[in-house]
Amino acid sequence: MPTLDLKIERLERLVGKQLEIKELEYDLQWISLDLEDVNEEEQKIKVEYNPNRPDFSSPEGIARALKGYYDLELGLPQYEITQGSMTMTSEPSVKKVRPYIVCGVIRDIDLDEDEVGTLMNIQEHLHWAVGRDRKKVAIGVHDLDKITPPFRYKAIKPEEISFVPLHGDGDPMNLAEILQYHEKGIEYAWILEGKDVYPVLLDKNDEVISFPPIINGILTTVTDDTKNLFLDLTGTDFKAVNLAINILSTMLADTGAKIESVKMIADDGKETFTPNLDPVKWEVDMDYVNDYVGLNLNANEMIKCFQKVRFDAKKSTKKADYLDVWVPAFRGDIIHPVDFTEECAIGYGYFNLPLTIREGCIGEYHPIQSFSNKIRTIMIGAGYLEVLNFILTNSERQYSYMNKQYREKSNVQIANPVSKEYDTVRTTILPKLMETILFNRSEEKPIRIFEVGDVILLNSKAETGADREVHLAAASYHENADFTEIRSALDFIMTALGCYDDMELNPDKNPTYIKGRYADIYVNGNKIGEIGEIHPEVLLNFKLEFPVAALELDLQNLFREK
Repeated sequence: MPTLDLKIERLERLVGKQLEIKELEYDLQWISLDLEDVNEEEQKIKVEYNPNRPDFSSPEGIARALKGYYDLELGLPQYEITQGSMTMTSEPSVKKVRPYIVCGVIRDIDLDEDEVGTLMNIQEHLHWAVGRDRKKVAIGVHDLDKITPPFRYKAIKPEEISFVPLHGDGDPMNLAEILQYHEKGIEYAWILEGKDVYPVLLDKNDEVISFPPIINGILTTVTDDTKNLFLDLTGTDFKAVNLAINILSTMLADTGAKIESVKMIADDGKETFTPNLDPVKWEVDMDYVNDYVGLNLNANEMIKCFQKVRFDAKKSTKKADYLDVWVPAFRGDIIHPVDFTEECAIGYGYFNLPLTIREGCIGEYHPIQSFSNKIRTIMIGAGYLEVLNFILTNSERQYSYMNKQYREKSNVQIANPVSKEYDTVRTTILPKLMETILFNRSEEKPIRIFEVGDVILLNSKAETGADREVHLAAASYHENADFTEIRSALDFIMTALGCYDDMELNPDKNPTYIKGRYADIYVNGNKIGEIGEIHPEVLLNFKLEFPVAALELDLQNLFREK
């Protein structure tokens, strides 16, 4: 979860109210922020915010919410945008590389040290929360007075142009050299992998403003003397790019700067102006909101709740018991009517909600959860230690390390993984147990571990396109681990469940296990798992020197057969 350091003095200046740390400790939780750390000596706090609220990635964004919470300002924040004369022309060549761009101008900035730090931080936070590490959105901030409009956005061959990149060694480099030798080029080269041409931003004099999403040119470096900024945001998702410039420009406007729009000329000649801070209108069913929140608010009361979270609202003239609600352009998290129930609850105050207990709604475990808990107790009784791993995993260890063929369409893939360590969703648990043993192989032997957890299997007939199953996997690692030992653990499980007599083991072939020391497990004629000694190649892949005996059971199938 992203975090943000806040100085109380600066937050007071933005909110327009004296604030006490103890007061903030209580209040921040009610606007969906968690307090991570308090430094009373330096009068600083650290807060954690949800990634779906990137508008909280700056003190200005948090101050907006607090103004509503404290009834200092209600309704939509007002921002004036001057329509500028500068143009940015997008050429057809960028369509297949990085098709979307929006720009803006910020004038009369006067950034102190804290505000400069905030500008850098919000860029990184937006790159992570909205931009998927620059792949989806990349942000460029430039000294406007060092470049000459009009501007062009085009794609060129890697060796076609050279410029001095920011934080370079002072020598011009072409685009291919930047990807190969520059620190940022090496870090983000993967985004442009497989592309024949790369995007660049040029000014009237063909000076390179930026090589997105990699690095800006040194020409437009922002300094303490910078008075006017030029913003460029490029990416592969227009909605995300537009949200990011709205968040960034409103944050800068809250520091006292002025927003000026830029005319964007698309490759088809269509003209638009960005940033566009027009709010989005929703029709909200009051009965729907009241039912979810457990209240009976009238129109005026609900309108006040929405105003406190910095929305605007009024009675609908078209539908009875509906409100027209306007959501500010920097809020990208409102995607469904149910989101308004949360906003209404925040505006009303969670601490004001009535406490109710509905008859017939006493919770209890789902049957498969109760069965899973029983399995955990049995495994602990068998002498195994429970471990807990992430459901996300690495595709190489999930398949190649286990001597299994990787099939991209047979499992859920993460479209934009933050790390290659978590690029897929596991379909079996055993590879994660092997990984756990790898990380603990120097510990005292024997190592006997198990895990009860979820796996995800693709199913085109399922509503979500995938099925969730609960599995048990167990593994024993020591110099004498063998089939007999793990078979004893299986017999113990089946005896405890009362289905030992219904169990049958059928020898078969499985590349993960040693031939002749593997079997499929059946109960009442239905396959519910596998058992055996792990193949030496798999052991070498996980750098293990002793044998491993293991089993994996589909607990849902076992539960049905039981």
